Amino acid sequence: MGSKKYTWHKVAEAAEDLQWSPGEIAEVLAGDVKVCLARFKEVWFGFAHTCPHAGAPMTDGYLVGACQVVCPVHQLKFNLQNGGKDVNGEGYRLKTYPVEVREDGIYVGFEEGGGFFKKWF
Repeated sequence: MGSKKYTWHKVAEAAEDLQWSPGEIAEVLAGDVKVCLARFKEVWFGFAHTCPHAGAPMTDGYLVGACQVVCPVHQLKFNLQNGGKDVNGEGYRLKTYPVEVREDGIYVGFEEGGGFFKKWF
């Protein structure tokens, strides 16, 4: 089993350049895909712009303890540390993306080979 390879997209020069929502979520454009960014205890997470359950914009959601993001429509909670599994037990999964903070900016990675992420938008 090989390691995953990613195509990286620079989304900002620095955290200060991002426009954070009241719920501590920022929307960015990675290539031609809208992605949400969040930070929890200085760890960065990227995740789908829309909820897989109701299609709501996740930028209208908010972060809660234990690194969870909450959908603004039905309050489904997704754990950003375990690949976006919902903690409500309903079986939904919010697509997540790796984020790297480098000297020259903030990057979001899309897994190479298959374009899986495009199915979510």
